[in-house]
Amino acid sequence: MSVLSLIKSIWKVINLIREIFLNIIFLIIIILIFSVTTLIKEAQNQETIPQKGALVLNIEGVIVDNTQYSDDIYALQNKIYGKSVNIARENSLFVLTQKIAQATNDPNINSIILKLDNFAGTDMSSLQYIGKYLTKFSDAKKPIYAIGSNFNQSQYYLASYADKIYLTPQGAVNVYGLSASNLYYNTLLNNLKINTHVFRVGTYKSAVEPFIRDSMSDEAKNNTTRWLTLTWNNYLKDISSQRKRAATQLVPTPDVMLSELKSVNGSMSQYALSNGLIDVIASNYQFELELTHKNEISIYDYQLKKQQDDNSDNEKSDKPLIAVVFVNGTLAEGENSSNVAGSQDIVNQLRKIRKNLNVEAVVLRVNSPGGSVEASEAIRNELEALRQNHIPVIVSMGGMAASGGYWISTESDYIVASPNTITGSIGIFGIVPTFEKSLSHIGVYSDGVATSPLSKSNLAQDLPDEMNQLIQINIENGYNTFISLVAKARNMTTEQVDEIGQGQVWLGVEANKIGLVDKLGDFDDAIDIAATLAHLTDYKIDWQKPEPNWFNAFYSDIVAMAPKSTAEILFEQLPEAKQLQQQVSLWDKFHDKQNRFVYCLNCADIR
Repeated sequence: MSVLSLIKSIWKVINLIREIFLNIIFLIIIILIFSVTTLIKEAQNQETIPQKGALVLNIEGVIVDNTQYSDDIYALQNKIYGKSVNIARENSLFVLTQKIAQATNDPNINSIILKLDNFAGTDMSSLQYIGKYLTKFSDAKKPIYAIGSNFNQSQYYLASYADKIYLTPQGAVNVYGLSASNLYYNTLLNNLKINTHVFRVGTYKSAVEPFIRDSMSDEAKNNTTRWLTLTWNNYLKDISSQRKRAATQLVPTPDVMLSELKSVNGSMSQYALSNGLIDVIASNYQFELELTHKNEISIYDYQLKKQQDDNSDNEKSDKPLIAVVFVNGTLAEGENSSNVAGSQDIVNQLRKIRKNLNVEAVVLRVNSPGGSVEASEAIRNELEALRQNHIPVIVSMGGMAASGGYWISTESDYIVASPNTITGSIGIFGIVPTFEKSLSHIGVYSDGVATSPLSKSNLAQDLPDEMNQLIQINIENGYNTFISLVAKARNMTTEQVDEIGQGQVWLGVEANKIGLVDKLGDFDDAIDIAATLAHLTDYKIDWQKPEPNWFNAFYSDIVAMAPKSTAEILFEQLPEAKQLQQQVSLWDKFHDKQNRFVYCLNCADIR
């Protein structure tokens, strides 16, 4: 046998093994898809718990405007791994409030029980919105009870709407105040010899501070202190109203609290009882005995009626539609993903809406700290096209609509913000890291020739002075564009906008006073205004979803079903961990071709 024949024979064997291996992998994928599909159908078709008794809000994880994964996936996860607590779970704000609204008028639901130990929290605007629906439930003469072992501030805010709050004997109510802090990397970057080139406009544009400082600037501190104090005062006002006690009694100063805590021998539960934070100290067993006559239905088992939850026939419906489009997360080019609002998906939704003759109005639900200028402008352009086609656009601001979130909001007929919406941050910046010092430290250098100083820029060399000037001029142009968009939208002069711009962050109640929003309200108010502007009395809400990418959806679902360790889940919930992810995304996920970003990084996380 010749050498050539031997090589051919070996190649045939290798090729056969490769084909067998690929076929096995393909077969496994087919079996997995079939199994997952079967389990989902089984979960959907299984008999539900009888829909009669007390509705239990045993919320796991966080509450967001628009969830990345469907409830079917979480149900499947429980089926595969067994029922276990998932504090990384995302819950839809609007599905939750729809269920509470349905329960209010449902004669089979006699009460609500708030079991919130596994609720990781949400923004203040969402808490107030849920509170509105709990109030309506209470106004229908249906009692609300809350039981917990350790109430955090988000949990306690919802618990304050209960007629009776129970706390376990070794439990505590951890209501102390709000804080906002950041991680700073200037020394780290210097130690790594990374040269960070920063370009910005706005005295208060503090998004880049983590890369150029080791502490928060006085301007950023003053700005943050103002809106954070307002948020805390609103929190205290709400719980004081619900508990019918003075805020100073519920949350006294630290010295008074410590004195009162010593008087009850350090018992946090007795302290909470004495100060009116709770009504009863009781174990879970004692609580169950007191409410033994009530059959409990988990919020996850309580089913929405078909007409409320099913929008599959919207395009065939004779009723006019109000389309709801979500802008949830950091604005970047591409597709939606966890904590990222992909301009490509959102633009496609808006174009589809524009071609749908049944759509009479659009409510843009914005909950974003901003992001890429290019992504923001792409969305704003599509909103402009909607309005040119006589489709009114109403912006409903959630917990945050800042920087790029406000940029896209300028192209609207009306802006509704919560009193606690974090908004404004009208400013712009650019950031370009170069690694010439890092590389030279290990003996690597870059050299060559170029026909122009502007053409030789690369990350292995310092930026030429001409490139520095070019980027700064472009950033200044972007800021002028931003304030011009705001001035036109809000009927102001650019000088007036510049005065309230410069990267300053405003709370919704302040933004309303200075003219950045039209009305203080919530999502329901935005829907009502949309109906009024479109002259509608009978309509359906069309909750928009991005066109599914089969592979991405399948991969995301697998990720959602994968179990996580407690340490991993807790780390993901830390504000510092979120900040780190967001700050890294400045260099990783943002692909603005001109390195221009309208982003409010420092106003993203409160605890």
